Amino acid sequence: MKKIILVLTTLILTSGLYAQSFDSSKLRAGAGLVYATDINNIGIAFNGVYSFTNEWEGAVGFTHIFKKDYVSYNVLDFDAHYVFYDVNESFNLYGLAGLGITFWKVEGMDVMGFTVPDQSGSDVGLNLGIGGNYALSDNLNLAPEIRFTVMDGSYARIGATLQYKF
Repeated sequence: MKKIILVLTTLILTSGLYAQSFDSSKLRAGAGLVYATDINNIGIAFNGVYSFTNEWEGAVGFTHIFKKDYVSYNVLDFDAHYVFYDVNESFNLYGLAGLGITFWKVEGMDVMGFTVPDQSGSDVGLNLGIGGNYALSDNLNLAPEIRFTVMDGSYARIGATLQYKF
């Protein structure tokens, strides 16, 4: 009898925990295309977003801007989103602010017979921008964004990611 009660209690607690984590999961992850103004080239972006409340979201992203004229960028973003306009469950707009760490690399090149060595570095800047969420289906979300990374050598990124809702 004790074993049956223990098994039933375990099943009830486990199903309750599963239902809580499934219902409260507000995680989205995806990939998309982006255009960076400083290097004037396109790249790919990967991001993950977690909704803490109906108004606040946290986001982590990685962007790789393809090489152009011997220069390439990789950017790590740590942002907060504040949803300020919520039409319905299918569409909202948010402002974003956060930290952007830009890693740049200039590959070596020949200049008038002299070889210039590879150079690389990183800069930290403030991300400011606006974006939106448009629900394409129950499991897919389109998230366009415009963001400015303010630092020495500021630049803008314009793009959109297709996100899967978990």
